Amino acid sequence: MTAGASPGGLTILNLYGLRGSAEDFVAATQALADRVRREGHPGVLSYRFWVDAASAQGRAVIDYADAAAWTGHHDIAMDWPEMAALHEAAALSEVTFLGKVTPEILAWMADGPLHARLIEGYVPSAGFAR
Repeated sequence: MTAGASPGGLTILNLYGLRGSAEDFVAATQALADRVRREGHPGVLSYRFWVDAASAQGRAVIDYADAAAWTGHHDIAMDWPEMAALHEAAALSEVTFLGKVTPEILAWMADGPLHARLIEGYVPSAGFAR
């Protein structure tokens, strides 16, 4: 494996269906990203959102240091009003895990408030980061 394709890291691709306007999604994601940057789990390495008003969809790409950072982030942020605002602005429809999905993540998804199509099985094969 090439440097940068960390076997412990986890990248998440989220797909959202907008419930309201693209502007609502932008406002909600900006507020949430700001709070995650200030008070979120230190294992959240990047937290990025996109919106396509024409298709009424949003996307997120989130990089975590490891699987424990994913569960830690959700344990911290799920009760925040900023997270509630995101879920009012958009419905999470699909979560793609790029990296190892642990039993803890699967249990969290099964028992937690997030309900979306889960795609997993992708493990690092090659790559680098600059």
